[in-house]
Amino acid sequence: MSVTETIKNRYGSKKGLLRYFAYKVLHSLGCYSAYAKVDLRRTKRLVFVCQGNICRSPLGQAVACQQGIEAISFGLNTRGDDPADIRAVEWGKLNGFDLSGHKTMRVDQYKPKEGDLIIGMEPKHIRDLVARFSQAPVQITLMGLWLKSPEIYLHDPYNANEQYFVRCEQVVADSTMGLLRAMKG
Repeated sequence: MSVTETIKNRYGSKKGLLRYFAYKVLHSLGCYSAYAKVDLRRTKRLVFVCQGNICRSPLGQAVACQQGIEAISFGLNTRGDDPADIRAVEWGKLNGFDLSGHKTMRVDQYKPKEGDLIIGMEPKHIRDLVARFSQAPVQITLMGLWLKSPEIYLHDPYNANEQYFVRCEQVVADSTMGLLRAMKG
């Protein structure tokens, strides 16, 4: 297997590789520690966020809902009312999560509620979410912080190969389950 193919399989792209390590360094310097210090006792609803609301965030929502937790998702850059990516639907079906009825929701359709925990997939999502919702009664966290070995950057799998897509969906499912375990105390 070539180096390029290995990078695409593990990080989605060369850009994904560079961002992964850059954000890993920033995390080691404590730049994202505030987003791990959320009061989970205040959490009433999980709100998963990604760019298009078709791959990562709908899966997080489906995993949480399957575990009996109230959850929604939205995209920072989506037109709304689109189904989940067919690969996400198929991955979900193979792993016991139903994304078949998912319809994308735009950021402007989201109405913050007290007790919401907004979960971004990448640091750029966090910056946007903080700018938009700093006055709302919500908390904000980063998805990959809830893994046993945190991953700060989770590259968008939309244009990635199948192997990375599967890896990304597994990381979303594992992160969601890690968050749910933390919520149970």
